[in-house]
Amino acid sequence: MTESKSILLERKGEKDGFAMRFGQEIPDGSLILIEGKEGTGKSIFCQRFCYSLLKNGSTCSYVSTQYTVKKFLRQTASVGYDTRKYLMSGKLFFISTEVTLAETKPKSTFLEGLITCKKLFEPEIIFIDSLSTLLNESLNKDNLIDLTSFLNRLLGSGKIIFITANPNEWAKELHSAFQMLANIHFKVTREAMPGIGIVHNVYIEKFNGARHKYENMTTFSVRPGTGLAIETSGIAF
Repeated sequence: MTESKSILLERKGEKDGFAMRFGQEIPDGSLILIEGKEGTGKSIFCQRFCYSLLKNGSTCSYVSTQYTVKKFLRQTASVGYDTRKYLMSGKLFFISTEVTLAETKPKSTFLEGLITCKKLFEPEIIFIDSLSTLLNESLNKDNLIDLTSFLNRLLGSGKIIFITANPNEWAKELHSAFQMLANIHFKVTREAMPGIGIVHNVYIEKFNGARHKYENMTTFSVRPGTGLAIETSGIAF
């Protein structure tokens, strides 16, 4: 039977509720796509998943196209997902593309740089936030097979890989390829609701290998010191 990693998150004796709505466990060998346009909340979900997986004993690596390590630590601490001790202990390996790639190499080389960074793929779980930002000038239909074959080899060895993508940042055919390749597919949105205003929703479009029940749609907010909060009937709990 395939092993899995728990995404349960308990703080001060209370669970945040997201694990129960998201199937409680991620099967080993899963590719998780978190898609959404700019500002919808893709990164906060990566931070939430990363923090819970670290707390539950897993090792993680995290590639960010948005944060330096200092800003990442400040951000995760501000929403209650403090990753500092995991970074210091070596349980979390963090790479900022702003620091490691952007200042030294053209973006056309980023695909090669990604797949040849061996240390990035040593942990059990890998986060790439965001893949569409990182590879929008180096990935195309001709070399897509190089990346998907590489990812499939990692998945076959039991690695869990989270990627985020903005469909507006790269070609439609590339985005569709990752939608098909993903075992688990989240879609994060900002929507106008009559009588309420703007709300943030996350939809589970696909969950292959789910061991527990999950909810197809969850309305959420982000709170300082708490992170993600489930909204129901206009009230968070």
